[in-house]
Amino acid sequence: MLQALLESAVTAILAIDSAGRIHSANPAAERMFGYGAHEMLGQNVKMLMPEPYRSQHDAYIARYLTTGEKRIIGIGREVEGQRKDGTIFPMHLAVGQFEIGGEPYFSGMITDLSANARLQAEIDRQSLLFQTVFDHVPEALVIADPDGRIILLNPAALRAFGYTADEATILDLTDLYDRPQDLDRLEAGLAINKNGGYSTSQISLTLRRKNGTTFPGEGHSAVINGPDGSRMAVVSLLRDVTEELKQKEVLLRAKKLEAIGQLTGGIAHDFNNLLTIISGNLELLEGSMLNAQDMDLLTRASKAADAGARLTNRLLTFARRRQLAPEVVNLNEQVRGMTELLRRTIGDTIELRTHLMPDLWQSQADIGEVEAAVLNLAINARDAMPTGGELTIRTDNAVLEEGEMGFEGALTAGSYARISVSDNGVGMPKAVLSRVFEPFFTTKPPGHGTGLGLSTIYGFIKQSNGHITIYSEPNVGTTVNLYLPRCADEQAQQPVASPRGAETSKGERVLVVEDNRDVRELTVKRLERLGYQVIECNTGAEAQAALQAGLKVDIIFSDIMMPGGTTGIDLGRWVEQHRPGIPIVLTTGFAEETARGVLGTRENWKILRKPYTQAALANLVSAVLANRPQR
Repeated sequence: MLQALLESAVTAILAIDSAGRIHSANPAAERMFGYGAHEMLGQNVKMLMPEPYRSQHDAYIARYLTTGEKRIIGIGREVEGQRKDGTIFPMHLAVGQFEIGGEPYFSGMITDLSANARLQAEIDRQSLLFQTVFDHVPEALVIADPDGRIILLNPAALRAFGYTADEATILDLTDLYDRPQDLDRLEAGLAINKNGGYSTSQISLTLRRKNGTTFPGEGHSAVINGPDGSRMAVVSLLRDVTEELKQKEVLLRAKKLEAIGQLTGGIAHDFNNLLTIISGNLELLEGSMLNAQDMDLLTRASKAADAGARLTNRLLTFARRRQLAPEVVNLNEQVRGMTELLRRTIGDTIELRTHLMPDLWQSQADIGEVEAAVLNLAINARDAMPTGGELTIRTDNAVLEEGEMGFEGALTAGSYARISVSDNGVGMPKAVLSRVFEPFFTTKPPGHGTGLGLSTIYGFIKQSNGHITIYSEPNVGTTVNLYLPRCADEQAQQPVASPRGAETSKGERVLVVEDNRDVRELTVKRLERLGYQVIECNTGAEAQAALQAGLKVDIIFSDIMMPGGTTGIDLGRWVEQHRPGIPIVLTTGFAEETARGVLGTRENWKILRKPYTQAALANLVSAVLANRPQR
């Protein structure tokens, strides 16, 4: 009976005498160690052990025989064994003691733990893989229990929603979703899309941060079900689509303007043909008209035809189909030559200021279109300041680098002469700003504007291979920037200075606050290239919360105008009160005069105007850090 048990046992069983010699080995021991029984019998059991167990074995047995210390006897231990082929494997060893004829013998019962070790290694591998993905996936990953209580938020989720890891453990899914109906839609989708042990759902939704601000998102959720079909957890991958929607809006706006341009150009071309016939026939009739009444009617018709021709020319300019007459132009001369005309146009209640760069680069453009553009912008500024204000015209040299963003997305890198027209009038909301270049779109009352002013300027600038950007905020004002390419001959003679000599950092920490993701990523990349450590926030409220929670930085670099109720100026005021000593640099697309008007008396705050070069960013940040008060 005993022999049958030994033969059938899955556990290796060895019998060993006091000298360590093997007296018996069952088939399981042969399979486990790779030796036949005849190879093991009479041999020291150390042949089945790797170091350090081999050296320790004889000492263990001698100590037991001398002192009775049962260091290995009767105790199950996890040790290592060695097979015939030299491989080492984990095993569980239990040692017992018995006597035959008064002589002590030992029994060893051995269980191969290789399968357990492989299983544990796989568990460890999958745990490490999960943790790596969980920590580094760029989207917010949320794991909740069946009742909606949050179990885990990954680092991206903590950043996106503004919570700390400790705060996350007491949150509920309802704390992240702004609208209850989104959760209902999610639940309905999970219930419908069942597939084996899990079910999935994807919805568009509105998410809510800790500070109460909301943002559009896209959610991919899955239910993990147990073997019995019961719900174990809900895993959600939440993505902020704010910037994606902005990019789609920019692309849609560009396509819309292109489509309108094609339609407008075709109509204007055909209309010009009709006007040519009308004007030509009126000229022929002019010679045959004898009485004053008929001549008066003819004159009126001719003036209307001329007005129609001017209108179609403006439409063709927008559509970029009108033949321009470009020549080398110095924008300073154009502004100086228009000063008196501009003063008469804007009236006595508006102060005209000009800031003209002495060494302004020359550009190549149609002089008549430049003057028309400046005059049109001045008239728009006048209408935006019905009770008076300031109109500022500024010229300067501008270098656009890769990644700069404008009205239609990325701007073409290069050197430009820039003319900016700024006012401190009523400004425009974003809904209006997105349509200002559309033909016939106007916010003026009927009879006070055709809606072709900005659209004509847009067409002229694009046809001149330039760019136009516009910045506006309600009750702050508007700045329109016209970028005309630097004259090629002049650029060849005077290459743009390289930014390689710009100041670099000593590893200081910079907090970048910018709501436009593309601009923020470019700024972060520039600062990191200069050697700074960068922490980024996409709203003033998020930056304030981080600073309030104890974030330590050496300088703050923030956009002035941001959504969410906390501007860069609000952030700067809070920093002055609660974290004095941290210098702040503000950046904006507005002209400096407009920005200073918003800042009020804070002359010590530095302003860097968008777009700016790597060298300008490096030198200003370095100078501000060098002059900061010692803390």
